[in-house]
Amino acid sequence: MTIDCASVSDEWRDKYSVDSSEQYTIQGFLFVHNYDQGYEDCFHSEISKINLQNLPIKENQYIHFMGPKDINRIYSIANDLIRLLYTKAISENYTFYYPDLVMCRRSGDIWGQPATVELLNSPYIIIKHEGTESSPSGYLIYYCRPGSSSEEFEYFLDSISRYQMLNSEEKIQIRVLQDGFDENYKSNFHTAKKKYARSWNFEPVRIAILDSIEIDLVSSVVSSYNPGDMGWRE
Repeated sequence: MTIDCASVSDEWRDKYSVDSSEQYTIQGFLFVHNYDQGYEDCFHSEISKINLQNLPIKENQYIHFMGPKDINRIYSIANDLIRLLYTKAISENYTFYYPDLVMCRRSGDIWGQPATVELLNSPYIIIKHEGTESSPSGYLIYYCRPGSSSEEFEYFLDSISRYQMLNSEEKIQIRVLQDGFDENYKSNFHTAKKKYARSWNFEPVRIAILDSIEIDLVSSVVSSYNPGDMGWRE
């Protein structure tokens, strides 16, 4: 009903400066935040119990949802990105990266792209950035999977290779999210690089590209809950 109301509401268009002469779509978004970090069940498992076919969603309408762990993951990424910007590890001139795929093409220029809700729920989030005085230009990739096997990382390396990211001289940094990560993720990644180098016939130039890729953990950060502060919200 919220989507239907927003679609025909002049007040909604005025509030969000929507030009009705231009084509636009409105999508729903369910944002479930666990303020006190006390919810320990799997939110996605609870959602899976719902028969989504019974929801009164019209054709071409979309509803996205994020549960507590999704929100904590994005919160950790945002804080990590702020720290990297502050330390000049990446440039302030950055963009969320959408490579051209076989059946899908990016809309608009490569720079200035926002993070869509689909991207924030994807297995990895790629950021392209310019260089700084202390760090070259390149790609920052937030890896949102456990890294529990070398095969998992081989697939990942093959993906970024298809995006032409391994053919450039730009720096590649991989930041693994702590929630659910495998303690052997670094060993698995180095094994995957060795296997992938074999598929490249151990070409020295390509091996050097793989060896230059850095992988580390992102410090997990969660928002805190204070009942007193919440009571003073406007």
